[in-house]
Amino acid sequence: MPENPPPDSNETVLGLDPRILLARGGKPPPWSPEASGDCIGHYQLLEQIGEGGFGAVWLAEQHEPVRRRVALKIIKPGMDTAEVIARFEQERQALALMDHPNIAKVFDGGATPLGRPFFVMELVRGVRITDYCDEHKLPTAGRLALFIAVCQAVQHAHQKGIIHRDLKPSNILVTLQDGLPVPKVIDFGVAKATQQNLTDLTLFTRLDQVIGTPLYMSPEQARAGGLDIDTRSDIFSLGVLLYEMLAGRTPFDPVELLRHGMDEIRRIICEEEPPRPSTALSSMNPAARTTIARRRELDPVKLAGLLRGDLDWIVMKAMEKDRTRRYETASALGADIQRFLDDEPVLATPPGAAYRFRKFTRRNKAALTVAALIAAVLVAATAVSVWQARLAIAAREDADARARAERAAKEDAEAITQFVVGVFQSSDPARDGRKITVAEKLDRAAKELDRDATLPPERKAALQSTLGRTYHALDLQPEAIALLEKARDFWQARHGAEHRETILVVSDLARSYHDAGRRAEALKMREEVLANLRKTAGPKNPLTILAMSNLAISLDDAGHRQEALALREEAFALSREVNGPEEAGTLIAMGNLALSYSDTGRRKEALKLEEQLLALRRRLYGPEHAYTLMAASNLAASLSDAGRDKEALAMREEILTLCRKVFGDTHIETVAAMSNLASSYHDAGRNGEAFALRQDVLQQRRKVPGPEHPNTIKAMTSLANSHETTGSLDEALKLEAEALALSRKVNGPDHPDTLLIMHNLAKFHVTANRHDEALKLQEEALPLMRKVLGPEDPITLATMRDLAISLHHAGRDAEVLALQEELVPLNRKVHGPEHPETLGAMTNLAIGYGSSGRLDEAIKLQEESLAIKRRVLPPGHPYRGTALRNLAFLYHETGRDADIPALVKEFQEWEKHFDTPGAAEDAPKQNPPPDK
Repeated sequence: MPENPPPDSNETVLGLDPRILLARGGKPPPWSPEASGDCIGHYQLLEQIGEGGFGAVWLAEQHEPVRRRVALKIIKPGMDTAEVIARFEQERQALALMDHPNIAKVFDGGATPLGRPFFVMELVRGVRITDYCDEHKLPTAGRLALFIAVCQAVQHAHQKGIIHRDLKPSNILVTLQDGLPVPKVIDFGVAKATQQNLTDLTLFTRLDQVIGTPLYMSPEQARAGGLDIDTRSDIFSLGVLLYEMLAGRTPFDPVELLRHGMDEIRRIICEEEPPRPSTALSSMNPAARTTIARRRELDPVKLAGLLRGDLDWIVMKAMEKDRTRRYETASALGADIQRFLDDEPVLATPPGAAYRFRKFTRRNKAALTVAALIAAVLVAATAVSVWQARLAIAAREDADARARAERAAKEDAEAITQFVVGVFQSSDPARDGRKITVAEKLDRAAKELDRDATLPPERKAALQSTLGRTYHALDLQPEAIALLEKARDFWQARHGAEHRETILVVSDLARSYHDAGRRAEALKMREEVLANLRKTAGPKNPLTILAMSNLAISLDDAGHRQEALALREEAFALSREVNGPEEAGTLIAMGNLALSYSDTGRRKEALKLEEQLLALRRRLYGPEHAYTLMAASNLAASLSDAGRDKEALAMREEILTLCRKVFGDTHIETVAAMSNLASSYHDAGRNGEAFALRQDVLQQRRKVPGPEHPNTIKAMTSLANSHETTGSLDEALKLEAEALALSRKVNGPDHPDTLLIMHNLAKFHVTANRHDEALKLQEEALPLMRKVLGPEDPITLATMRDLAISLHHAGRDAEVLALQEELVPLNRKVHGPEHPETLGAMTNLAIGYGSSGRLDEAIKLQEESLAIKRRVLPPGHPYRGTALRNLAFLYHETGRDADIPALVKEFQEWEKHFDTPGAAEDAPKQNPPPDK
């Protein structure tokens, strides 16, 4: 529309058909629409053959350089706004990028003398693909062949970085070429580029604007703005198109859908599940069903039977609400249809029991506050059932036996699902007068299961296992253990310890024992599980590899860290070989190996692995997935160990925010994130924040998992550290003594956690000048640490250091010197020559040598220590001043007074820096004992 309408016109230009002016006897204004016979460049318009919201399509004849008929698309008068021109140019550029026999080609483009853009494209004389199929009574195979060609065209567009966003029958026309039907994808007017800008013109999509046709629109496209879409949105639309081509109707009734407002349409598209094509066909009235079947030259019953099964699942996989469950590409969808036509197994399968249960829980969120956890249990139940069937016939090549076994396994999974869904549907709040908790529903189910005498004993045991896993997912370990023990006893009595069912339920039981704090029993069970799986399933079976990882956890908990490390290295290597480098089990094995590297002092290797793992998790699962958050948490711990405290703290703050968002304030992962952040706050001197978090953590852990759980004991010792830091020494001693008593009871007297608590409690005694109590604990702990943790473990070395102080207070200086001589080379080996622990050990050994008259050795060590401190510590660091004083004293004792003035001058320079803010910023977190 021109900016200024002609002055002799009193009419409003926008929306007025200029032909009205001609009827009134006026001359055609310059903004009038085109008419038959008009020429635009080399093209003569013959007749208008189509019209959209902003463009008209004309049949035109090209005169030069070739003579042919084409389709010419031009913006309608009054619609040439900046946004429309941008969209028009986008369509032209999108078509120009593509060259595929099933996509209409663009030949030319330009602008009319009045500046309205046009482009010229291949003339497609065809009919809607659904109309063509029905008019020609194509059988199902013929319809699928046409659809495969459409998939190939859409795949080509996607490879060129173009998302169509409006795939529907009217945009896929079938034309005849050499007597054969050829589908053509047209109308890329709302296409979206993923790899480049299609036009230099600015193109905005309003946040509330819906682009596309609701009947064929993906959930992510229907949401306000539809900005977060990718090529899988077109996969969804293809699924709807395939549904209509097969069943003769769209998944949602168009009249019913479009009578609603846009908000309700969005809700329906995003939340409501349409029936499968075979179900939709079977539920139609007989007349409509007969008509649809005749258009496919099939009996209605046969048509429903043909759709039921593979075709149902192909369509529903393409139309998944969750795009991560759809086909990844259009070619993958086409390939699965080709498999169906070739009588080969298709990739699409019926959604498993767990997935259908998740759907149920989403519709009943109020009643199922922990639906996701229970759904995860059912995922495991179904997967295990199918695996059991495969394992049973792994040694045989009988295809019929394999099919029968897998059918039986799926029937078991269906029965389990029906039972659990029935449990959660059974409660009626109006009848019960209050909301029933998930735990209460499970308790009812367990009682009903005990009373049911009609169930076959195998299925009853399978249900006990499933309910046991569900209790475990809810962290109700006593209830889980009771059910899993019953299932174990049944399978062991019926089939023996090496039977697949026995192995699997024992593995579940070991996990519940472990999480309940019964670590020794869990370790023994996991050793049995791994041995039996290696024997029955082989060393490279994925479940065998998983059993290795589980056993490594128990070995690590028991303090057998080198054994755990060896097992984790083996499990990681096997998982990469068997499952691939990015499979979920491989990534779990990778994370576990990093933990073992950290536990055994190989911190650089741990940090490298954890950085790689976090990058993989973020790419594969996204930033808010539980596995990603776990990887981030482990990386933050390694950053802290490496002295990169600021990075660790920032990461832990972000992790806690995400955990609260994803899991809620009281979830065990959120509580763990609070505990880790408290450690970073403590290390940063933000003691008030650390104390508040640790109080909350202990309060939560006393509730779940309980007052005697190992994690609760760890929370007690962390809070005791905060009490000591903030000056509440009596509270610290009381809480740490209570934690030690519990750890000895729960973990055992030589468990690593128990030994660490002994180390901390001894430090508190030293702070309180209770050196006798400290000495007693340290002398008890050190031989156990050397045995359990190893002589080079950092905690072992710290206990040796603290024991030397206590021995000095007890007047046992000969023993002090022996310890100090042992400590220096160990610290150099474990921490490196420049680490604060190493420097402190060198200083203290030098003092010991000086006290025993070995002055030359003392001077040599002090000079070496001072040289390193000059190199690695800031000018005002307190350890530099102490080293200068000590060395000056030794020089005086040996008559080297001439060397003292230089030290005095350096000491005066040090004093100028000592009170400067940040002078002691790099002080170690575990301070070595003060120089004597």
